[in-house]
Amino acid sequence: MLAVAHGDSPETRRVLYESMLKTWFVVPTREAPPDAPGFHDVQENTAATFSLEHDSAGLLVAVAFTDEEALRNWHKTIPWIALQGTGFFQAVASTDAEEIVINPYELDDPNSRMIRPGGRVKRWEFEELAEGNLPQTPMHEGADMQAAPESVLVTMPTQMPAAKVFDALGATASKFGDVVAMYFAQVIYPDGEPHWTVAVEFTSGSSRKHVERAMAALTKEAGTVFPTTVAGDLVLASSALGQSIATTGKKFYSAAR
Repeated sequence: MLAVAHGDSPETRRVLYESMLKTWFVVPTREAPPDAPGFHDVQENTAATFSLEHDSAGLLVAVAFTDEEALRNWHKTIPWIALQGTGFFQAVASTDAEEIVINPYELDDPNSRMIRPGGRVKRWEFEELAEGNLPQTPMHEGADMQAAPESVLVTMPTQMPAAKVFDALGATASKFGDVVAMYFAQVIYPDGEPHWTVAVEFTSGSSRKHVERAMAALTKEAGTVFPTTVAGDLVLASSALGQSIATTGKKFYSAAR
């Protein structure tokens, strides 16, 4: 994932997809696995036990982790099973999940922090992986193949912003009733430059005028409180990047109810 984030290319994507087909994923379930340790045959209804979740945008997602420590950073007690590569993707493909979220953590726990890089796998990608194929950029009928969309790594900086940064952004957001939550993460682009990024969540049905006014005020505030040495961005939580930040980043503001 880091290689793709720092330099997206057919080669880095090939290595990533090949690695994912070999990887053992830790998958939370709603039912306890067999008591006996070791390998067990995968049951036909295994996918029915998956703990599917709704992200902040209401998208139905499957969650998976690269190790048990990452899982426990998300949920302390939930049961889990381990599935490898193709079998895991086949199981998820049999569900209604629209994406797979890798290594999320508990957003509602102020003491929880990301301890593993995370990311998302789109449905078209895991359907190909379920067939044992390496995903290719989707082609539209009658159109030339398009370049792969820019990949980013959503993670957390080693040094978090000072509390006064979040307080200032929260104070500005509180002036706009349509802002219901804000999330923070560090986004690393293929060129390697990290950006402190805030995803802003609005109430459903917010007018474009209200959204633009709030985003302008928050952008101005971020330009004041973010260090000049750090690139900063604000995005809508409803966007694809915003959804990733809301799922794997730090929630630092919730509107008073």
